[in-house]
Amino acid sequence: MAQANNTPLIEIKNLRKVFDTPAGKVVALDGINLTIDKGEIFGIIGMSGAGKSTLVRCINLLERPTEGAIVVEGEDITKLNNSQLRKKRRKIAMIFQLFNLMKSRTIYANVAFPLKGSGLSRQEKHEKVMKLLKLVGLENRAKAYPSQLSGGQKQRVAIARALANDPSVLLCDEATSALDPQTTQDILSLLKELNETLGLTIIIITHEMAVVKEVCTRVAVTEDGHVKETGGIYEVFSNPKTPITKRFIATTSNMNKIYDVLEANPEVLGVKSGDVVATLEFTGESTGEAMISHLSRECNVDISIIFGNVELLAGNPFGKLVVSFRGEQQAIEAALKALNEHQVRTEVLLHA
Repeated sequence: MAQANNTPLIEIKNLRKVFDTPAGKVVALDGINLTIDKGEIFGIIGMSGAGKSTLVRCINLLERPTEGAIVVEGEDITKLNNSQLRKKRRKIAMIFQLFNLMKSRTIYANVAFPLKGSGLSRQEKHEKVMKLLKLVGLENRAKAYPSQLSGGQKQRVAIARALANDPSVLLCDEATSALDPQTTQDILSLLKELNETLGLTIIIITHEMAVVKEVCTRVAVTEDGHVKETGGIYEVFSNPKTPITKRFIATTSNMNKIYDVLEANPEVLGVKSGDVVATLEFTGESTGEAMISHLSRECNVDISIIFGNVELLAGNPFGKLVVSFRGEQQAIEAALKALNEHQVRTEVLLHA
């Protein structure tokens, strides 16, 4: 990913957004404070109604905040007049879930549209449009219409169009939600490539933790108009601090299913009376150690792995196991203590 520097590209300060509705006032955002660094891919995740889409629309003032400041490259854009804001918005591009392409215009014309009034000559515009289409892998579809493209291709066109004015930041509002898993992977790979090659700062709004885990450097977890937790991807995944974050992380594995089976019918997993079932979280170098087999011998306990997963988060290994301990109670307690001493986070789920 592009190297972030120490100067925030965007600072959101005490942001509040209140909507007037027939039923009364609705507080969509309340006291949001965030900083987004230049060159990073920042994720904002939340369930439906959490306020994340309102938040991203406040960043480019498609929604004007009720209170607070949006500081972009050192300038509070809430204080700009209409002319100044239009100029600033050229550097804050946005793509959407449903692409928002003009159906009656060719792919070429869609990408060229933001270049009206740019001062470029016809030849310069042509060269730029073709360069952008090549960047997203669609240079051979310039004469096609949106109806002739797949969902993934439409999103690539939307990305090319968003890049027409050389923005410093790209806002992605649920940009992969309408796509199948493989196409989602392709679009995320493209976004990562643009971040690395262009130094483009990207803000991804999503309800899918798998998307955040795949490409983001940092994440903010939102709920009911508040930011509940922020941090680096590795930090948040390896040590979630709030219930909503734990729920999101559980959606990226089969851990929830394991919990359900343990609660309803642990015998299916081979758990017997007297067993102790626990989760073990390994970080860094501990993921590569043969700790389970060592502990089994040293503490004289049988340790069976019920579920396991090891993956890379922001380039660092992170592993999580669900295991059952069988043996004398003192031996099991000694094994759990030894794990903690080796910086393996443990949580007992069940005393069968």
